[in-house]
Amino acid sequence: MFSSEPVVKVVRASVMQGLQPVLEDISFEIEKGEFVFLIGRTGSGKSSLLRTLYGDLPANAGEISVAGI
Repeated sequence: MFSSEPVVKVVRASVMQGLQPVLEDISFEIEKGEFVFLIGRTGSGKSSLLRTLYGDLPANAGEISVAGI
């Protein structure tokens, strides 16, 4: 049986670096087999989002799940 759980799930996540908010109240899901591109201007939070997803930069609020963890 196939699982309907997304591979990546972010719900209302916010991330701060020091006193500076770098991600505010973001939510999205990535399903198995999907291709996702991250685009944006310099300083828009692309690297911070990836660092948060792999656990290097903790979220200050919200829920983040990668592969069910």
